[in-house]
Amino acid sequence: MLLNLPLLHGGCAASLIFEPDRVAAGEWWRLFSHPFVHVSWYHLVLDAAAFLLLYRELDGTKWFERAGYLLASGAGSLLVSLWAAPLVQTHGLCGLSGIAHGLMSVSALGMMQNANDKTVKRAGMVTFIIVITKSIVEAATGHVAFESLHFGDLGSPIAISHAGGVLGALVTWAITRRGQKRQTGTDY
Repeated sequence: MLLNLPLLHGGCAASLIFEPDRVAAGEWWRLFSHPFVHVSWYHLVLDAAAFLLLYRELDGTKWFERAGYLLASGAGSLLVSLWAAPLVQTHGLCGLSGIAHGLMSVSALGMMQNANDKTVKRAGMVTFIIVITKSIVEAATGHVAFESLHFGDLGSPIAISHAGGVLGALVTWAITRRGQKRQTGTDY
């Protein structure tokens, strides 16, 4: 919340947004601070609500696994954006939405894997299909879903960051499951 205090005065913490040229000039903290910076109250509420709800769904996982999902989603979001979105060079990157998309994919997989209830499994499958499809469409078009409904309150969204967050989380999920399978000798 502290990083978003400038929103009280109509600004944002621009010195904490990821900007490649500033990071190259030695402002390394931007690598870690950018997910927590938002361009408007609307952006903050949208990202924070999704993030907090999805993070809460990971309560049953070990702390280091949760940390892995967070870090991998954030790294995937940033790296894919840097690789594929020239807009990052001019506008920078901020917000939690890439991480939230990653957490949503992992949460959906958890619902499919651990639920004894067929309805929960189906809900997990539908959620997983939606987040994957949404991320692919956004990456292909360069536009976030329902962009016109946000009335410009999201700044200049880097749509492919969502796919990067999902990719990072799924790689971590696969590695985690493979490790658990080796430890227990069970098939997931």
